[in-house]
Amino acid sequence: MLPDLDPSQLAYDDSRRILAACQQHPAFEVVELRRLESGGNGGQDLHVVDGIVVECCDGTVPSRNTVGVKNRERLLLLHGPWLVPPHDVRALRVNFPVTPHQNHVLPGEPASLCLYFEPWSAVERTWTAAKYLQRILWWLRETALGTLHRSDQPLERLYFVSPYQIVLPADFNERMANQSEVLRLACARSRANGTLLRGMFVSNNAGKVDADDPGLDSLVVQVPPAMVTRIERYPATLGVLHDQLAARGSGFIASLVDTVKKAVPSAGLPIHNPKVQHTLLLLRLPLIRTEGATPERTDVTGFIVHHTNLASLGIACDAAFDGTDGKAYANNVTILGATVTVTPAADAWRNLTVEPVDVRVAFTHVDARKASGISDEGAEFQGVLAGVGALGSCMADLWSRTGWGHWTYVDDDLLQAHNLVRHIAKDWQIGWAKVDAVAQLAELTWPTGPKQTAISAKVTDFGNDEVKKAIASAGLLVDATTTLEVPRDLSDRDDSPRMASTFFTPSGRDSVLLLEDASRKVRLHSIEAQYYRAILNSGWGESHLNGHHGAYWVGGGCRDLSGVLSQDVVQLHGSTLARQVRLLTAKPEAQIRVWSLDDETGALTGEVVPVVEPKKGKLGEWRVLWDEGLADKLKRIRAESRPIE
Repeated sequence: MLPDLDPSQLAYDDSRRILAACQQHPAFEVVELRRLESGGNGGQDLHVVDGIVVECCDGTVPSRNTVGVKNRERLLLLHGPWLVPPHDVRALRVNFPVTPHQNHVLPGEPASLCLYFEPWSAVERTWTAAKYLQRILWWLRETALGTLHRSDQPLERLYFVSPYQIVLPADFNERMANQSEVLRLACARSRANGTLLRGMFVSNNAGKVDADDPGLDSLVVQVPPAMVTRIERYPATLGVLHDQLAARGSGFIASLVDTVKKAVPSAGLPIHNPKVQHTLLLLRLPLIRTEGATPERTDVTGFIVHHTNLASLGIACDAAFDGTDGKAYANNVTILGATVTVTPAADAWRNLTVEPVDVRVAFTHVDARKASGISDEGAEFQGVLAGVGALGSCMADLWSRTGWGHWTYVDDDLLQAHNLVRHIAKDWQIGWAKVDAVAQLAELTWPTGPKQTAISAKVTDFGNDEVKKAIASAGLLVDATTTLEVPRDLSDRDDSPRMASTFFTPSGRDSVLLLEDASRKVRLHSIEAQYYRAILNSGWGESHLNGHHGAYWVGGGCRDLSGVLSQDVVQLHGSTLARQVRLLTAKPEAQIRVWSLDDETGALTGEVVPVVEPKKGKLGEWRVLWDEGLADKLKRIRAESRPIE
């Protein structure tokens, strides 16, 4: 504690600004100044943190509120560049309530108020000492009123979020019941200082990869449902963890003992394993709102049990015993015909130190749609994407990442070296069928999601059973082959699903979407003809089919020629087409859409061409196709050309 309130005793300018703001604000009364020091070796690496102790009361916190925040609270305002973030507010009252939006602190430390939803990098740009004090008052008031979280929001987590993180596979809950698999941990990092762990299921007999092994045993414990009334601080020991769960109608130790017994193999576990120093406990915790209610969800909470491997943990909780041969064996196992029962080690497990781990679960397709703002309604359909070249692979990647549709990719082409300029595939996939390359990249993005199907064939190969089955089961077929025969041949068939055709113009400046109506009364072959008529009769059509940017040879054959087109243009038009296909297929009408890029301004101009009803008739053995637009034009020409009599 510093001797007086002289601001010159504070080490940092921001601290002095906060002190001045407190002295000017009627809701804050400065009590004392503090100076916290850590580190320092002969004056080197000394970390200094300024502290300002205040009494805070502005009259907006209701008296006797159910949360337990008082209308007068003593706070410690900490500031120092060594803090992350550099400002920290501590509630000095010993029995300050545990509430939402508090930061994790070490056992015995005062509660830390989490003032901001945004990261400090965003907050600091507009931060001032006066706004800082107002934010503190806002936190106290809203917390006391219970309005930081609305009552209709999902249940809070039982524990605060930890700074340490593990990511579990999206199908974690489903695969936990598979006895032939085990959860394996690996460090996920591209640099030596990575701290994120990935959990993955592998076969029981799969070996560990030493380079990625974090040195942790893992144990998943299913505990009884817990009633959530408020958020808990993280426990410091397993004993405190058990007591917290028991107070909410759940429990821990019985489930732990049972799980450890099942996890210890009959051959035993080494008690002293230099490669395994700690144990990661993953608690599957069903959360209920009231006693006896159906769980609303199941959270997975993680704790690292320090300096305790699975064998030592089993011995400490009496789930295993020391076999005096360097191994631990499951308690109450049969050895040489005799049943061994070991006296419990007097609650040794209760004192084992634990550290919290923030457990997250990888995204599913449903999560991807939610994050992308896409409704689940109409998103779970079977689709065929014909052609996965530059444009097709771009759209396939976007639809896969956003979880829109379950796709079958159909293309008979192989990935060539020059394709990498505009294709989403990677160098190591050169020589693959393009459909296999695209399908594998989709699986790498969502390894636990539904697998996309790959058919290496022409989509017009009607003798191919795979192609026929894919088309028959599809609700939408998107043509990105940039050929004439695919939209014409397929749209003429009554057994084809609703079809869309997407392509670039030769210059890459324009892109086009042709879409049949939901009932397929207007087929692509008719829409294509109407598109050509619009080119001839519209102002935008004058430059629509202007020449390309040239070509280059990619081999020695006559057909080894590729066009010049940059990937940014592919991505620009591919993104537009992918989005518009998704949006417009939700409507029943047929569509003709054209987008033109202005290279000078970067503007993308859209044109909507009206689609008219097609007509057909027979003339001898000929089938004649036309549409109302052509009929109206002929009538207009005839009317304008009548002789004046």
